[in-house]
Amino acid sequence: MIIIGDASRARLMALVIDHLIVFALMMLTVAFVPESLPLMKAVFLMFFYLAYFVVLEALWSRTPGKFVEGLVVRNLDGSRCGWTAALIRGSLRIVEINPFFLGGLPAGLVIIASERKQRIGDMLAGTVVVSNKLSWSSVPSSPSPEHKPSEVER
Repeated sequence: MIIIGDASRARLMALVIDHLIVFALMMLTVAFVPESLPLMKAVFLMFFYLAYFVVLEALWSRTPGKFVEGLVVRNLDGSRCGWTAALIRGSLRIVEINPFFLGGLPAGLVIIASERKQRIGDMLAGTVVVSNKLSWSSVPSSPSPEHKPSEVER
């Protein structure tokens, strides 16, 4: 069974919501760094931006934006996104969804073009962003010896 990710308006809106939240939190954070330390401000900005997505996706498999839009990050086998997958997704966010470089253009193009509607970070992490209403009951987490795949799974 091939799990197809969500490439709808919901995913774009989740990104917008998350960026509004993370930018507000980033501005509050760097406000406490002295003006005389611009390099430290830049490091805090980058760290906070990445930590927002990595920590929330590793702990809850979603960010507030994904929660509002009814989306969740899952591994291809249907299990929750863990720390390793969240770190891979987050690291590639620097290139794919960098708001200061090309915006979300690289990620958007890859999502539209890929079979499973994944960005590069999803492909390398083995994850997919799907609706939280998706039922994973037909996807066995680990096939038992007597399990015979159905037509859908072959």
